[in-house]
Amino acid sequence: MSHRIWIAVVIILVNLVLLVDFGLAQEQQKGKSPTTITSDRLEVNRKLRTAVYAGNVMADDKEKDLVILSDKMEFFFDEKNERIEKGLATGNVRLTTGERKATADQLELFPSEDKAVLTGDPRVWQDNDLITGTKITVFLKEDRAIVEGGPLKRVTAILYPRSEGAERSKPEAPGKADKPAAPKGGS
Repeated sequence: MSHRIWIAVVIILVNLVLLVDFGLAQEQQKGKSPTTITSDRLEVNRKLRTAVYAGNVMADDKEKDLVILSDKMEFFFDEKNERIEKGLATGNVRLTTGERKATADQLELFPSEDKAVLTGDPRVWQDNDLITGTKITVFLKEDRAIVEGGPLKRVTAILYPRSEGAERSKPEAPGKADKPAAPKGGS
């Protein structure tokens, strides 16, 4: 394969990854924001059907209000290199979407199933509420999740009561809401 063709293939694959909506390549429509992925390094391997971003990776999908940060992010394509079959973010994974935040060691994305799986001490926050387990599976289309525990770590949910008419407090940074807030006022 000539050098020019290889460069064209790399450019096409990189553009495909940027246009992917976590799996399904869509036609770019006017007014739609692109997904931007930045990293220290990108390696595309057409034969292996992979694109690997490494070092300070940030995927920012403004359209979905979604940001994923990790040490490494890999995309695995179908046989025609047209669709992403699986996405994998590893190492210091941090995810923010709307009011929800999550951390884990690993995030697996399954675009055809609209499913995400967090493993490696996964934690999910919404406002000050916190849920932890050994594995958290989110079914995006169904707006549901399954949190699993294990023999050494049970599922834990810390849920704060909501006051009618009162706004919830701003979410704390991940890791700071692990302990219940101290009671206000005297004893």
